Amino acid sequence: MIMKRLIYTLFILLTICYSCDSFLDVRPTGEIVNNELFETAEGFEEAIYGVYSYLAREPLYGKNMTYGLVDVVGQYFSGGWDQHWSNQLRLYNYKHMEVRPEIDAIWESMYKGISYVNNMLENLAKHDSTKFALYNVYKAEGLGLRAFMHFELLRLFSESIIQNPNATGIPYRENYTYQVTPFDPINESYNKIIRDFKEAERLLATHGEYFDRVDENAGGFVKDRVIHMNLYAVQALLARVYWEKGDLETAKNYAMKVIDCPFFSMEDKTNVEDIMNGIISDKETIWGLYSEEFPNYTRDVMYSSGGNNYYDPKPDYREIYEVDQDGFDYRLDKWFQTLSDHGAEGLRCMKVVDRFKVRLNTRPVTKLSGINMIRLPELYYIVSEYYLLSDNMEMAATYLDKVVKARGLSGFNKGDGIVVVSRMNINNDRRKELVCEGQWFQIMKHYNMSIYESITDQTFQASKDIYVFPVPDNEYEYRN
Repeated sequence: MIMKRLIYTLFILLTICYSCDSFLDVRPTGEIVNNELFETAEGFEEAIYGVYSYLAREPLYGKNMTYGLVDVVGQYFSGGWDQHWSNQLRLYNYKHMEVRPEIDAIWESMYKGISYVNNMLENLAKHDSTKFALYNVYKAEGLGLRAFMHFELLRLFSESIIQNPNATGIPYRENYTYQVTPFDPINESYNKIIRDFKEAERLLATHGEYFDRVDENAGGFVKDRVIHMNLYAVQALLARVYWEKGDLETAKNYAMKVIDCPFFSMEDKTNVEDIMNGIISDKETIWGLYSEEFPNYTRDVMYSSGGNNYYDPKPDYREIYEVDQDGFDYRLDKWFQTLSDHGAEGLRCMKVVDRFKVRLNTRPVTKLSGINMIRLPELYYIVSEYYLLSDNMEMAATYLDKVVKARGLSGFNKGDGIVVVSRMNINNDRRKELVCEGQWFQIMKHYNMSIYESITDQTFQASKDIYVFPVPDNEYEYRN
């Protein structure tokens, strides 16, 4: 069984690399992919793998949407790939000549990914649903990816719906077309995102839950579901969407669907070092993007550079990781490395650096290289927050403790009958846990927090200018 899995894993990784090149790179700009690709199941699978691989590139989750641009504006890092560029980002000068192209690239790259998905979905709709054994799985993964990419754009380029329910949303593109798509009101953007996710959930619940079953007719596409937009990924992302929308009860209900399933669990505190490390977590990851290049990106930027991108030393990082709790937070020593030997203050973040290669020059063949897109701790935070706002302090502590105890801390419920948990406690742990995952800036935006910037020692008050990225100018030019 183990040998069979290893052989399959090697095969699928080679398939993904090939698929990305053949699907994304064969056509000139503006030319629809040759429909011959979409005459076979293999063609659709190649197209879907191509989208996953595209998302894992540096303009998106290979850097800027994880440990890169979005975490720089989250004030995690005080060094930079280009000091001037990163410092302008930290000061929220989004229209600076060196910053604006990086932000524009996120918008343009994400919509290009959406166009790939729409092309696949439109071609799939031309076939009868009985033609391919995994027809509904292909459709569900496409709808889930489309909803996810639109949601990520909405979080960055629109105001928070909690702060402004009448804000402008984004264009929701449902067709492979070059026609201009209007900007929706933000509530309509959420409705379309939720609609696509729920349809994906319905299809996967009926046809595509392959974590605990084997379908010999399905072929290799259903293996290693963690690197696909699987059923639990859709449910976890719906929890994130409803949390962002301010519907905590529905967010909690979706989070519990994943927490209660038997396929994910918190890692033991002694293994904190190897939860990510350029790999997809065996236990905690609900959805990840396979990528052989991601560990190379992070090693070059976070390690081989001599630590130019380091954790912000002000306020003192030990205070950040030691706040709230008794016990020892394993994340502090396992995810960071001091820079005293490089003549700099602060920490080098090693959380996403492939230390298997750093230490051993090889990675165990059972480990999938890649990017953790959504992990179990995020869902525990959502459930904890729900119970906190429901005035059930004990349950709030129970779910928050699922994370903090797994990281080596004593927990908030010490069994002495005195349980005190606050939203600040939850957010403190979110900040510690989600470094290099592109989430903390979104959390600050959700709560309309003011932001402290340490290099210039100033505090930025929450505003649209800080929390809303500018839409590329050419998006408006196309509308004239």
